[in-house]
Amino acid sequence: MFENIFKGFSFIKESFSLIGKDADVIKPSFYSIFVGVFFTIFSVIIMLFLESGLNLGSMFYLLAFLVLLGNYFISYFFTGMTAFLVYDYFKDGDATLSEAWVATKKNMLTIFYLAIISAIVNIILGVLRGKAQRGQGAIGGLSGMILGFIEKAWTVGTYFMIPAIVIEDRDLGSAVERTTQIIKRNLLPIGVGEIAVGLVTGILSFIGIIIAIFIGFSLITITGPIIALLLAAILIVIVIALSMYVTTAYHTCLFLWARNIEGAPGSSIKPPAPIANSLGI
Repeated sequence: MFENIFKGFSFIKESFSLIGKDADVIKPSFYSIFVGVFFTIFSVIIMLFLESGLNLGSMFYLLAFLVLLGNYFISYFFTGMTAFLVYDYFKDGDATLSEAWVATKKNMLTIFYLAIISAIVNIILGVLRGKAQRGQGAIGGLSGMILGFIEKAWTVGTYFMIPAIVIEDRDLGSAVERTTQIIKRNLLPIGVGEIAVGLVTGILSFIGIIIAIFIGFSLITITGPIIALLLAAILIVIVIALSMYVTTAYHTCLFLWARNIEGAPGSSIKPPAPIANSLGI
């Protein structure tokens, strides 16, 4: 338990050092937050306006699905940029935003297909989870655990599919096959890394958000509520962006490690530096 926590801290420390060497690697995480928030607010305003004027009925749910789909696409697009930037840095020693943009844009349609599937999976799991919560006793609890595992497995899978799509220019079917292959061959390292990085990232994100809120409330009497809330919001955005970056960097590094091993079977190949300490390999 504690060993995994220390490994998670080690990975996050080295991931942050990568930001110090090339700040471009974290920029897409900020872009994802800003674009996603703007898209959601704009979409909700339009939906409420249409609903009040036209009484859309069941069409409202279709629009809600499109908003969900849009958010998945935005998140995956910028995750793809981050993945390519991490790959670009380890390949050339320099992460270039323009190259990441071109590589991700080129595979935009495949990313969109992945977003469609994820949105559908999200809705199906949500419906099943609602039924499980209405279930009785242990059966309902067991169903909830199974659905949680499926949701986690799909989320982890998408983090490997995106590098396969953006870095290797794979179509969706090939990316799914590639991801399945990587996970089957490296199940133990992936499991250890998920525990280590996921646990520490979650803890630090929670602490960071609490601190941001505390700072915001502490400054209300000094700066006024608007500036205090704005500062708290900025700090929360930074915490979320760092969490998104670390998660993407971890899975991309593991993807690159698995890729290198396949390129030179039988040799002792170390993963990129940030992930080596996290996995202890």
